[in-house]
Amino acid sequence: MQYLAIAATLYCIVSLLAHFVKIVRLGAPKDKSEPSGSVKEGVIYANTRAMMPQEKESAYLHLPSYATGILFHIGVFTCLLLFVLSFFPFFNSWIEGSCWRWVLAIPPAIATICGLILFFRRLLSKDLKVLSMPDDFISTGLVTLFLLMTTLNMLFSTVSAVNTIYYISSILLFLYLPLGKLRHVVYYFAARYHLGFFYGWRNVWPNHEKK
Repeated sequence: MQYLAIAATLYCIVSLLAHFVKIVRLGAPKDKSEPSGSVKEGVIYANTRAMMPQEKESAYLHLPSYATGILFHIGVFTCLLLFVLSFFPFFNSWIEGSCWRWVLAIPPAIATICGLILFFRRLLSKDLKVLSMPDDFISTGLVTLFLLMTTLNMLFSTVSAVNTIYYISSILLFLYLPLGKLRHVVYYFAARYHLGFFYGWRNVWPNHEKK
């Protein structure tokens, strides 16, 4: 099952690289107006302070949801690191006999709870349900399943059934990742660069009044 997981991971990486190359080929943004600000400052701001809730249009009004999303993403990055480490025998041998497995299971466990909250909130909220597409539920569901199985695999890595389902969940996630909204892992950076370029060029970002 590990070999299939590796194959799915390689497919995912190659597909995401194809998206990245497509973005690069489109070239940098072009603005024919005279610049009145700093593109560099705008891009830096777009990827730092602009991501804080107080700098967003309405995120500061929904801090619990914002925090849930942050914890969810932290858990995802942790699980991706643990997934890579799972292919190294020394890590598996160490984790099986170490109490650190309980510590490493905490971020995925918290993220799993956050994923379930986000999934059912989207499912039950009338406002969000109208805006949602099948891809939203599939993407959130696959990521949450991966988070859950990472948690269980950390705690019960010696149980073959848990290990098998863990790799199945990873295969499903990596096969779907380049096809749906999850590919924003690539487009996010391009989008933030374009935003920073536009508003930096026109001296709108950074917002010097809030410094």
